Amino acid sequence: MEDRIVELGMKLLENTAKALRANNFSAEVHASGAEAAAALLRLAGSGKRIGLGGSMTVASLGLPAALEKAGNTIVTHSHGMPAEERRAVWLAAQASDIYLASPQAVTLDGKLLFVDSNGNRGAAVIYGPRKIVLLAGVNKLARDEQQGLWRARNVAAIANNLRLAKDNPCVKAGRCVDCASPSRICNQVTTLWKRPWSSDILVMLINEELGY
Repeated sequence: MEDRIVELGMKLLENTAKALRANNFSAEVHASGAEAAAALLRLAGSGKRIGLGGSMTVASLGLPAALEKAGNTIVTHSHGMPAEERRAVWLAAQASDIYLASPQAVTLDGKLLFVDSNGNRGAAVIYGPRKIVLLAGVNKLARDEQQGLWRARNVAAIANNLRLAKDNPCVKAGRCVDCASPSRICNQVTTLWKRPWSSDILVMLINEELGY
């Protein structure tokens, strides 16, 4: 990125981190994905059960392989997994030592928005794992909840539909049409206004465009 854009990104992220802390989340700002990944690997150490919430941000940073190489056990579902096995994996991820995910939007006043098809990620980011780490690139910033929800439905969801080869109406229209498709992937909204009392949540904000 051009230097002034990089500087602006850092200022926006630093201000958002302050807002997150005011909402009782822990928050860090990292200048790059590589820096954030290194910090996460130090935090995790070895011998942990790491639950994954299907994050493209986490995948793009190479974290699943790096965490496994460091001696951790990765708990995540895979495409084509039988329904009962997938359910068991989702429940195991909710009981992990560390759960990694990425919100579709982080508002400038420190709220976190997630839109999901099944709700396993929404459940895990509220309660269950001993520690929840949420990674978000600067592209996830949104002015407020309304803009954040618009981003989740009209940017992240459509990109995920394309990735998953879903032939849903939003793919054809290029925007959310609030469809009733049986393969719709936007079925629940989870909004964290404040940190849930019993959950340890760290938000890692990264000055790169990452994920959807």
